[in-house]
Amino acid sequence: MPDPQTDVSGRQAQVSTTQTTDTKAPIQVSDTIFNDLQLPGSSTLLSAQQISAKIPYKKGERVTLREGLPLFNGRKDNRVAVDQMKITYLTIPKEKYILTGVQGEWMQVKNQQQDSYWLPAWYALKQSNNITQTDPHTFTVQKDSKLYLTPDSTITWPSDQALLKKTLIVAEWKEWVGVSIAPRIWSKEWTGYHHVMLWIKKKDITGQTPVSDGWFVSEPSLSISMLRHLVDTKLDQTTTTKQVAKWLGEPDWKEQSRNLNEPGDSMRVRQTWRYERHDAHLLLTFNNNGKLTEIHWSMPASQDNEADLRSDERMGTFTYFTQVAVGKSLPPTLPWKPEWVNQGDLNYTFLQAGTDDVLLMKGDDGGFSGMHYDDSFYALDRHTGKLLWRVHNGYGPAQAVLNTKRDAVTLYTSYDTDRKQYLDRLRHINLKDGKLLWEYKPEVQDKRNNSTNKKNTADDMVWLNGIKAARNVVIVDIPAAEGSSNGWIHVLNSSTGKRLWTKKLTTGYQLLNRNADEPYVLYQEKNQLVAADPLTGRTVWQVKAGPSAIDHIENDSYFDGIHRYDPFGSVPLERWMLMEDQWVLLDLTSGKKRSQFPARTGQQLEVLNDGMVLIRENQKGNMYGDYGDYTTSLFDPDTGKVRWTVDAKIERGLLEADQLYVIRNGYPAAVDYHTGETRWDAQESVGTNQYSTNQGSYLIIGDRLLLPRNENLLVMDKKDGTLLGRVHDVVMGTPEHRDRDAKNGMINRIDDKVYVGSANGRFRVFPVDQLEGDISF
Repeated sequence: MPDPQTDVSGRQAQVSTTQTTDTKAPIQVSDTIFNDLQLPGSSTLLSAQQISAKIPYKKGERVTLREGLPLFNGRKDNRVAVDQMKITYLTIPKEKYILTGVQGEWMQVKNQQQDSYWLPAWYALKQSNNITQTDPHTFTVQKDSKLYLTPDSTITWPSDQALLKKTLIVAEWKEWVGVSIAPRIWSKEWTGYHHVMLWIKKKDITGQTPVSDGWFVSEPSLSISMLRHLVDTKLDQTTTTKQVAKWLGEPDWKEQSRNLNEPGDSMRVRQTWRYERHDAHLLLTFNNNGKLTEIHWSMPASQDNEADLRSDERMGTFTYFTQVAVGKSLPPTLPWKPEWVNQGDLNYTFLQAGTDDVLLMKGDDGGFSGMHYDDSFYALDRHTGKLLWRVHNGYGPAQAVLNTKRDAVTLYTSYDTDRKQYLDRLRHINLKDGKLLWEYKPEVQDKRNNSTNKKNTADDMVWLNGIKAARNVVIVDIPAAEGSSNGWIHVLNSSTGKRLWTKKLTTGYQLLNRNADEPYVLYQEKNQLVAADPLTGRTVWQVKAGPSAIDHIENDSYFDGIHRYDPFGSVPLERWMLMEDQWVLLDLTSGKKRSQFPARTGQQLEVLNDGMVLIRENQKGNMYGDYGDYTTSLFDPDTGKVRWTVDAKIERGLLEADQLYVIRNGYPAAVDYHTGETRWDAQESVGTNQYSTNQGSYLIIGDRLLLPRNENLLVMDKKDGTLLGRVHDVVMGTPEHRDRDAKNGMINRIDDKVYVGSANGRFRVFPVDQLEGDISF
């Protein structure tokens, strides 16, 4: 038996004449669904026995139910307050509900997922089909009136007037009105709750006031609790855009939605209507038939709203989201019209490289923890956004490296999406039109396939370790044998695909090239770092580089990389490398050491745009931990000295003049470049992300900062960190295990254009001057 609970006014709820049991009581059913549990009744009431006898279904048969009925987690009576029913699901159209039992006035059903729920059995009777939905009204009642589970039910609650302030009349049936009661708590932890439907006699109503249309634009404005109640009661997947415009008013903005499908399925991006108030944003997404398919509430963090809360309830193809922001401010939407938009077919769109006429792009479906069903490389016309060519890579690893002239790209793919099998290939294609210039297949793969006398399948190993590039060459990294830690490098002429030279490398070797601008082939083996001539393989210089007891941080897929690379520029010809117990800044043209400092476990490096280095150290010696575990230092390679150290985790820095824009302990901030002291932070307005994924780098336009943050592209005042708003129609995401792609390719500026990726397949180019001059704050 459940413990007694109090009603909204604080006193214990009255106990009705019927003591209905809760979920653990035995369910008595027969093939006719007749239940012999006797309940008190009168000549004007339907007893539980009568209800059971009238149910036109047998056990195991499908029950037809109207949409929007609350589904209870157990049978309820007035020992549970009406605003604490904890309704997590409502009935939805086309869902199959199977009758599994009847107990008193309640029936139990299972849905297609075999989840079990309870609801009043009266809704299965034919007479309930005559329920008429009405426009919502607030109302008053006479003293001592009651709320009923259903018309003529023996299960009742007192109709306390204070409780009725959160109640709406929404339906009629004969001499009864159906009332919707808002939950006392809308969301808790990861669970969202919905209204409950009860009934009251018409003769007990003493006054009604209709709720005017235009809920989001009405004057005086409705409370946010009333808005949530109206939306929860009236909107479902049968609701049309016409009805929404009538009830809520025209939206503040119309945008493209996030991808409504999961990775592995074709993208489904639809239109979202966006309503904005300072205390809530409501996003309503519609399908191609103009029917509602998703409701998404965004709320600011407050005493009433648990920070960083998120609930996600899926009812068939319909979804309810409730999300509480990590900060106390919701960013208003700001207009910024793009010059062009390209809609891709995979969630994430990362800029890999750019030339005067072509953008080399990477698409990724954003599968969990770096896993994916598909990613792709494709090219866009830089001036129009037109798709020039595309190669889908399927499940397997893939790489793309530009040649030195930046007019062609070498693609390494490990999976053949046409043959549906793993097949390592190198294809060198023209950047502008995708024309194949040459193709290279490693002989070791052909030999192995022939020796096993079978086609390789999805369970076979991937033969290549990958590819690198140096000046005018492509470097192919091939294991020496299955299970061997030795390997071969095949160095190919990038113009012809002809092999120039090969070299066998011993256990523990590493290839270190990053870009075709680098003058030499760089590999580390036998305690030596070697720079080899790309055309001949001859050693040009070498330095002692014994193995380190510390794992190289760039082998960690969660680390976003030491450098931020410019997709439109060349890489620096100096590199921080881990050599034994030292971090060494090496000149790649000569092999000379420019600077160094001791390497320690739990250390991360970040090279700023002026060459200075942020050194983050976990004082517990771990790679990850709480923000309080970290210190961050600014190291000057020219002097070999640390300029300052602060007790904080500082990352994703961008320097302008004497101000460094960073993420400090998970929130945006600006620090004094000379002292490390914080000048401003947005911890209160924007909030702190507990686990900071690199969604993209800072970008400065005039007096404004752009920063991808959670689902938005934020605009902030760089002078004081004031949150100005979010850019219209840009959907961001959290690209886990794609941090380096996001750091370098999610948001970039070249000359007077800003290139912005997204998490819904869109890539767009904005003119800088419109953000600087035309947006009104």
